[in-house]
Amino acid sequence: MFSFFKKSLIIALLLSTTILGSNPIKISLIERITHFIQWPSLNEEFVIGIYKNKKLREDMLEAYDGKLIHDLPIEVVNIKNYKDIKLQKINLLYFTEDSTKEIDKIIKKINKDPILIITESANDVYQGMHLGFYYKNKRIKFVINQQALENAQLKASYKILKLAKIVKVEK
Repeated sequence: MFSFFKKSLIIALLLSTTILGSNPIKISLIERITHFIQWPSLNEEFVIGIYKNKKLREDMLEAYDGKLIHDLPIEVVNIKNYKDIKLQKINLLYFTEDSTKEIDKIIKKINKDPILIITESANDVYQGMHLGFYYKNKRIKFVINQQALENAQLKASYKILKLAKIVKVEK
């Protein structure tokens, strides 16, 4: 499984930054990353929340149709704001680069919950998000806030940690 992930990630890293703007690349990266994160418990569905991006949600519904994450069917929901009741049932929350409004309120609300928080802005990991994408030499890379992951009761595989830039956030 690791070689499949590594090959997939290497292919993704070789893509230009303009391609990351396409939803299929984001969707593929998100799905592959979930294989290397361990949640303390999961319910009957793996629920992905997309913050204020209906188009990405629609694309995910199509791409994930009939697929499984951690042997569970996938549900994709749109999160409208920090008061959204759907925040209580998600396993993963994804923020696009242009969805910065209310991030602080949402992070405060769910930072101890076992919800993997992924962002397209690597600098957001310094604000408490778990994993962020960034670009270097026209390649997609990612950064992980391991302390925030641990605070959320999530465990990252050493395989993904070896490929990521790990940041430490001083309190």
